[in-house]
Amino acid sequence: MASRSSGQVPRVYTVPELVADLGSVLMRAPALWAIWMRGRLPRALREQIIVAVARVNACRMCEHAHTRMALEAGVSDAELAALEGMDPSAFNRRTWLAIGHARERTKAEFAPIVEDASQKDLGEALDAQTRNDVEDVARVMTVANRIANTLNALPDRCRGKPVPESR
Repeated sequence: MASRSSGQVPRVYTVPELVADLGSVLMRAPALWAIWMRGRLPRALREQIIVAVARVNACRMCEHAHTRMALEAGVSDAELAALEGMDPSAFNRRTWLAIGHARERTKAEFAPIVEDASQKDLGEALDAQTRNDVEDVARVMTVANRIANTLNALPDRCRGKPVPESR
């Protein structure tokens, strides 16, 4: 499987990683229901987070699908372009911090948070529930991205050309 034009390698799963992440997501089912079905997190923000996370995980399939969903949710072409370029000027502070939080948690593979100045800024802009919701959306999307990337990588593995860093 070819990597993205940015050179980013799609993140894939091993079976133990998948089992652990699915367990983590299942434990969050009530919160996920509130986010998706009850609208606890606005749909446009949710889709912006999902697109940002799909980019971190180099999942072109999910990025494409959720870019369309973001447009349907009212996210503008200009905002999507700004999201691709990570241009904070296109977003209000709260949205920008939510997107940044999702990206950073994804890049850190959801490791425990180290309290620092950026966490203080985040806490001032987003309440604890919103921060948790943003992370929950990022976790679910990471699982979906990595499953899609793993399935897309299987033909390459069968041809003897596995994705770098996969097992």
